[in-house]
Amino acid sequence: MFDVIVIGAGPAGMMAAGRSSELGSKTLLLEKTDSSGKKLLLSGNSRCNITNSCENVEDFINNFSESGKFLRNAFSVFFNKELLRFFRKRGLDFKIEPSGKVFPITNKADDVLRILIKYMKDSGCNILYRKEVLDIIKKDDFFEITTKDNSAYNAKKVILATGGLSYPQTGSTGFGFHIAKKLGHAVIDPKPGLTGIILKNNFLKEWQGVSFEDARISVYADDKLIHKDSGEMIFTHFGISGPVMLHMSAIIYEALDSGKRVFLLIDFKPDVNHHELEILFNEEFKNNPAKKISNAMKEFVPARLVKRILESAHMDLDKKSAQVSKEERKVLLEKIKGFKMIVQSVRPIQEAMVTCGGVSVKEIDPKTMESKIVKGLYFAGEVIDIDGRTGGYNLQAAFSTGWVAGGIE
Repeated sequence: MFDVIVIGAGPAGMMAAGRSSELGSKTLLLEKTDSSGKKLLLSGNSRCNITNSCENVEDFINNFSESGKFLRNAFSVFFNKELLRFFRKRGLDFKIEPSGKVFPITNKADDVLRILIKYMKDSGCNILYRKEVLDIIKKDDFFEITTKDNSAYNAKKVILATGGLSYPQTGSTGFGFHIAKKLGHAVIDPKPGLTGIILKNNFLKEWQGVSFEDARISVYADDKLIHKDSGEMIFTHFGISGPVMLHMSAIIYEALDSGKRVFLLIDFKPDVNHHELEILFNEEFKNNPAKKISNAMKEFVPARLVKRILESAHMDLDKKSAQVSKEERKVLLEKIKGFKMIVQSVRPIQEAMVTCGGVSVKEIDPKTMESKIVKGLYFAGEVIDIDGRTGGYNLQAAFSTGWVAGGIE
């Protein structure tokens, strides 16, 4: 009989298992794959964006969806300062990028994982790999856990840290949602979060690889503006990706899922307003009257975008700047400040960086991560209905909820 069994060796599960063992509980960690931290090793392009340097808890929480308020208690106990202190104490320092993203000084996710595994082992945690849990049954005052290899384990308390549905090759297959439902919990339907946007436009291969450090994106559903944001984006073979698009993906998914027609208006020059851009247009065309409009436009947008922008404005690429009418200039200006692209869908949840949805936070005690429905059942990490923007927010949530869940007396 174990005091605690943790299911899932992701960031939340490892932190919970280590913390539980450290506090003296006889703890077992069960992981279905052959190693710990598979998704952690992929995070931040294998650099591991472990947290964000934002010092204010409320500002930090504002980078999550509405359910992120649930994290206030966990962050009051174990926030980014405590997290970095935890790793520095064990020999790993960090660097902060201008965006606030925090990475290990070595730029290696391996170093973060190595410390977490050592933390568990030094604390006395038992770790078993290739142990796929099939079922969890609540008995009178303990849980019985059966695995695919016909093994059975008993524990007074169970921590579900099984992740969501994104990156199933890392072990996140939605099993935790199934078990939570079986034990009486409400699960908010999982949907992809932080994923790319698939567009219907047929010229995307021509634009593939073109990126913008700052573009402004407006999202429309049935001709109604539902969201806007600005930031870094990149065109891909399927559509658009990059931080600003990842942050919008859940909103776009919900609009599409409700049957609405969704399109984007992209402002390629958000740093100048319409009037300022019009002045720049006029100066360029006046100073270079013999220049082809296709060449003049390269002063305002990347060269590979010019052909399609002119075509969408129904303009001849060989037309001279001096021949462009005032009305045509106005159309071109509108195309640069609001190029329309039709959304087909978002990338599937299996490719998403995070899963939106999960076990309802209304049924979890935010101070302990214990189920309000099943005594002795705890949740940590992505299995909970909390999701944040890119920038280290989701990993911090995983570590914080894991730390709290592992602090079981």
